[in-house]
Amino acid sequence: MFDLEKYAQCLRLQTVKTAGQETIYICPFCTTDRKAYPKLYINPKKGVFFCHHCHLEGSITDLWAMRCGVDTKTAFKQMCDLVPYTELDRRPEEPVIVRDTEKLHAVYTDFLRHLTLNPEHREDLLRRGLPEYELRHFKSLPDEAKTRWNICKMLNKRYGLADVPGFQEKTSRKGNKYWDCIPSGMLIPVINIKGKITGLQIRNQTEPKYTWFSTAGQLKASALVIPGKGTPWIIEGILKTYVTRHFLKVPCIGIPGTNTWGTIPLDVVTGGRIVIAYDMEDNPHTREARDKLVAFLANKGFEPIIAGWNRNLGKGIDDACLSLFKSGITPTPEFFLPGIAA
Repeated sequence: MFDLEKYAQCLRLQTVKTAGQETIYICPFCTTDRKAYPKLYINPKKGVFFCHHCHLEGSITDLWAMRCGVDTKTAFKQMCDLVPYTELDRRPEEPVIVRDTEKLHAVYTDFLRHLTLNPEHREDLLRRGLPEYELRHFKSLPDEAKTRWNICKMLNKRYGLADVPGFQEKTSRKGNKYWDCIPSGMLIPVINIKGKITGLQIRNQTEPKYTWFSTAGQLKASALVIPGKGTPWIIEGILKTYVTRHFLKVPCIGIPGTNTWGTIPLDVVTGGRIVIAYDMEDNPHTREARDKLVAFLANKGFEPIIAGWNRNLGKGIDDACLSLFKSGITPTPEFFLPGIAA
């Protein structure tokens, strides 16, 4: 078990609150003088961290290394000086992640089949410009506990849920075992090039707006891939990708956040050109992550093209597409390419 309190003090992390097994801090990487982001979650038992704003993630050793500007080997030595080695030698348990991707897809597909989309979430999706037939992808988590328990019980009987991220076995006050999952939010499926569900993102009504169905089990979830003809577009945001694909009719690769482009399956990308559509904002973290992606793609032999648009249309490309549509203009890929954006 990590001495999280001592490490946090040394790294000058500001504590927000404790939520279950995790402690939430002000993220030192994406917080600016104008706005603080209390979205850095650290799980000392599993030895991992994840920021729900800038999407940096890794082990606690990685966190120390990035915060102190050293490599992980040096970071580990520095950490050993603070905590007796006998304590550090108890390595955190790895999160249980299902290795059978076919099973993962089967469980999540069956799970979604037993859910519905509540009126509030339906209205939100329609407001974003998605037509009724596109809403089939999304479902709402049941607020009613017995409904969740019954669905989870059925899934466990069919597949066994012990190794499937997002489901937890709990014990009732009477000592009875039962299976449950997160109680609320809209589920957004992350699908790979083969059409298999690799993860589920949740759209919450409160901050953080987007989390994983299982944070510990899906820190490395793959990108959303919506195939098609033409130049592929990399979109920052899973839900934004569904919306952008609807308006522009281009092949899209959706990544959870600006710094998660390592999940992009470049082996399925054909052709040399690839468009990057990150949010139009002044956040230096966003610009830095985008520039790193550009350099990475260029190094791999691709021709990266940065999409652009008038910020008055909206920060995200999904917002810009919707603004154009509402103005009576049909959004096209050419509108967002350099030299053409209004």
